[in-house]
Amino acid sequence: MRISTVKEQDIDCRHCGEKCDQELIESHGQNFCCEGCRMVYEILLENDLDNFYCVAESPGISSKKKKTHDFEFLKDEAFANSLLDFKNEEISKIRFYIPAIHCSACIWLLEKLYKLHSGIISSRVDFNKKTVIISFKHQEISLLELVKLLDSIAYTPDIQLENKKSTSSPYRRIWLQIGIAGFVFGNSMLFSLPEYFGLNLFDDDIISKIFPFLNALLALPIVFFAAQDYFKSAWGAIKQKQINMDVPISIGIFTLFTYSYYIIFFQSGLGYIDSLSGLVFFLLLGKYYQQKTFDHLRFDRDIQSFFPLSVTKIKGQHEEQVLLNSIIPSDILKIRNEEIIPADSLLISDEASIDYSFVTGESLPESKQKEELIYAGGRLKGTAILVQVKKSPSQSYLAQLWDDESIQQGAKAQVQSTADKISKYFTAVVLGIAFIALGSWLYMGDFESGIRAFTTVLIVACPCALALATPVTLGYAMRVLSKAGFFVKSTQSVEDLSKIDSIVFDKTGTLTYSDKAEVVFEGNMPEHKVLAAVKTLFNQSKHPLSQIIYNWLPFYPSQEIEDYKEISGQGISARVNGQIIKLGKKQFVDSQATDFDKKANSSQVFINVDGLTYGCFNVKHVFRENIGDLFNSLKTDYKLNLLSGDQAAEKEYLSQWLAEENMFFEQLPGDKKEFITKWQDAQQKVMMAGDGLNDSAALRKSDFGLAITESTRQFSPACDGILLGENLKQLPNIMKFSKAAFKLVIAGFVLSFLYNVVGLSFAVQALLSPVIAAILMPISSFSVVLLATLGTRYLANKYLLETENSRDL
Repeated sequence: MRISTVKEQDIDCRHCGEKCDQELIESHGQNFCCEGCRMVYEILLENDLDNFYCVAESPGISSKKKKTHDFEFLKDEAFANSLLDFKNEEISKIRFYIPAIHCSACIWLLEKLYKLHSGIISSRVDFNKKTVIISFKHQEISLLELVKLLDSIAYTPDIQLENKKSTSSPYRRIWLQIGIAGFVFGNSMLFSLPEYFGLNLFDDDIISKIFPFLNALLALPIVFFAAQDYFKSAWGAIKQKQINMDVPISIGIFTLFTYSYYIIFFQSGLGYIDSLSGLVFFLLLGKYYQQKTFDHLRFDRDIQSFFPLSVTKIKGQHEEQVLLNSIIPSDILKIRNEEIIPADSLLISDEASIDYSFVTGESLPESKQKEELIYAGGRLKGTAILVQVKKSPSQSYLAQLWDDESIQQGAKAQVQSTADKISKYFTAVVLGIAFIALGSWLYMGDFESGIRAFTTVLIVACPCALALATPVTLGYAMRVLSKAGFFVKSTQSVEDLSKIDSIVFDKTGTLTYSDKAEVVFEGNMPEHKVLAAVKTLFNQSKHPLSQIIYNWLPFYPSQEIEDYKEISGQGISARVNGQIIKLGKKQFVDSQATDFDKKANSSQVFINVDGLTYGCFNVKHVFRENIGDLFNSLKTDYKLNLLSGDQAAEKEYLSQWLAEENMFFEQLPGDKKEFITKWQDAQQKVMMAGDGLNDSAALRKSDFGLAITESTRQFSPACDGILLGENLKQLPNIMKFSKAAFKLVIAGFVLSFLYNVVGLSFAVQALLSPVIAAILMPISSFSVVLLATLGTRYLANKYLLETENSRDL
């Protein structure tokens, strides 16, 4: 390694790309501007991560002005644990905000952290939020060591920032830029006013010379401040050997600026400073409008308000359903089998088995004892428990678990992917057209028209409207659907829904009411002591049959439960007051038990206590209102199938609308998943509609998993959408709405292309001024947003008006 002091050397740092203007450090055949950059380079080299420099040219962060950070406060275990999203005996999970994240190379490196330390399991970057979620083994690397590792490679976490509320508006800078551009625009137009009308009001030589120079002076804040972000973005893209849309805009601004200065200083004219300032002014207005539009459509934040999660709160001796956002620390919650833990809580019950697979990916349940901390996002396996909330619940965290499922599946909306590909080549095409137009006018000897054509082509053509078409239209559709009681987790899900051509229905709790049924017991009614134990056991399960029978039985005090087990599609069992109780299907409870007559439209739930079968509950289902109209409306456009775990008692009733070959009974959860796989292999896009409990495997496997629920506490990250049961009758209209919304996206694409074609046809003829081009540019984005909002509102009134929850659309 060799270190030398340099003053005037045009040598770039291999790591950060900055000039080595203070000192030059040579190591491993590379040049570095400071010790920090050299150390980071060597760290990456030692861990075989030097491909970092292949992702982008000089992608690193400069360490010249790097502050010295003291992270010793992380030695406080209580404080360190308060920062974690999750922790068990082996794994911890934390989310850091890292301001230095700025390009694809940052993502590449931060998602390779596991190569820097064996204790790091995985890391995932959210580029838009500049956050990284890291899972690590805290016995191998402490939180303090993890933070120091990130700091050593110049990605220092801003730990305090996540807990701060900024007092300044995020739009302060752009408003200042707009204000300066507007000021210059107004004054430069005033100076140029006589020229607009062909007048010569300023005969005085001094005035005629002052005004052009005032124009030249006014242009400086426009170029060096108001338009600064465009130049920075363009230069950053060029450094990485890429071209973004800010490149042609920057070229257009620079061309107008230099040509205006040429006219002012060499031809004694006023130049085009009014056009330049007007151009930047309207570009900034368009940028502000577009940013506000995207902020309005931050679905990863706003989706929590779409879906009003609720939980069971214990108040005195009673249970009540309350919205999650009303829960505060110290509240007592009841969590049933398969329910998601909504907040970091203290376990009040003696023990619990928690499945953290949605958090860690590990499917083995963890055993928790009384007064242990249970982290949000875990799913209860077994006996219902009571917990005391320790940290305010976060709907955003639970919604993130829902959204993570789509990220892990690697899916991306096809139409948006197409738009991205088009936008990638759009800029290169625009630059080509601009230079051809310039060359053509120069060939004809009209330099001024060539400059006008060149700049207006660069300004008027923009893929912004194309980029807005999908997120705005489908995002607004998400909002409309949520008001109709239909909650989807992403814009991609709306697109997936629009392409469905086959629907598979579960029966119990999906086509039938989960809270309305006629219950008749057949056999020898157990004594009250046994019934108290049976009712307690039924209350542990969220299955519709369990809740129906629980509500039908008289009041009994809750009993102590041990060894609770629930086998999906079969039944539940536990030890209650020393007695072994089994509830469920005959095969699960006692295959040798006496058969009882099964009534039409009913299901049977058998009772077995210590090996003795008492009888069964005959639960006569009540099908949802207008179920016939639902099937009749859907079967004209979709292939319908029914998969039920029950026996075929309702087969004759349902045959009014479904063919016998499309109804399948006594189906286990695995059978449903295989059925969907078979249809997908036949090139069908399949939607599975189930109750979200026993159908999680089928919901996950389907192209669109729809959970039908009576209660918003039945939240499962396995599905793509959630529909309130009372709105199931609106499913045909919802499907029509999704297809129409997708057509609206295509219409937005067409509108964007027409705008660019028409705009370019006038621009190449030098018929547009740069100011008019700058006005047209945001108008194109506005037109797409207007089409999306008004079009979606029209479609909502057309298809969803009958839904009670959509009256305020």
